[in-house]
Amino acid sequence: GEGLELVLVLGGRALRARSSRRQQRAGRPWVMSVAKHISHVKWHLGRSSNSGITATVFGATGFLGRYVVNRLARAGARVVVPYRGDDYDVRHLRQMGDLGQVVPFEVSIRSYEQMQEAVAGSNVVINMLGKQVETRRFDFEQTNVFFPRVLGSICAEMDVDRLIHFSALGASASAPSKWLRTKHEGEVALMEEFPTATILKLATVVGPEEKFFNKMGEFAKMLPALPMIGLPSAKQQPVHCLDVAAAVQSVLMHQSTAGKTFALAGPKVYTNKQLYEYFFHTARRPNKAIPLPQAIQELIGASLEWLPKPALTRDMV
Repeated sequence: GEGLELVLVLGGRALRARSSRRQQRAGRPWVMSVAKHISHVKWHLGRSSNSGITATVFGATGFLGRYVVNRLARAGARVVVPYRGDDYDVRHLRQMGDLGQVVPFEVSIRSYEQMQEAVAGSNVVINMLGKQVETRRFDFEQTNVFFPRVLGSICAEMDVDRLIHFSALGASASAPSKWLRTKHEGEVALMEEFPTATILKLATVVGPEEKFFNKMGEFAKMLPALPMIGLPSAKQQPVHCLDVAAAVQSVLMHQSTAGKTFALAGPKVYTNKQLYEYFFHTARRPNKAIPLPQAIQELIGASLEWLPKPALTRDMV
């Protein structure tokens, strides 16, 4: 019932052929990851090439993950995509690389051994996990603090060359949001285990599948008036998903980025009022956004955050 494992030693590096239980049942062949040291990597060779990068990308099934996986595969990297759930959630990622270049790998982040299998043989690990909503199975401490610490420890143990961790732009120990505070704690925990990790602190990310403008559009259809989340004067600096994916590749191409923290934001600062005006202008609809007092927004968030997929929580306000 356990996943099989083949260990080879090539040039002093332990390399593992991965085969999950589901792959065995389906009779799929072994998937071998042979990773060079990242200093020997050749970029921009194309999808059918082997650049020398073998990257394990946690959280690739999310909105931003598909752009990062696509960017890596386009540069000739082999990409391992740990996931939980169904193959349906990752099948769209297979098409972003050549045959066998993007490998889904069923993993539970509660299993240390399965995480080791997912990382083994990779010279690059990218952590994009981090939901903005707590669930009964995973709270903020588990996903934002405990998981980065364990992942950093595994990467150090497995002699991974580069580790990139995604965080949030407003993350700090004194942030009013529990989500932002735990994101900061996760950064500290990760750096304690893997000091040469690179941390990318993201502003609001926009793109075709993002939840910022799309969710705004869904509520604008249903409601006679659209409550404005956040104060009208609150400022944001949205960054496009393609720019974030390009930044990941740029970080990997420059060894000098190891152990550093970078803020990823767009070229222009907007107020919340301007973003709502932009949305309604682009949708060619009358602007029906109405600002609400902070206390009312927190009350609405508190009443909705108990739903399975809440549209608003107190941390989002």
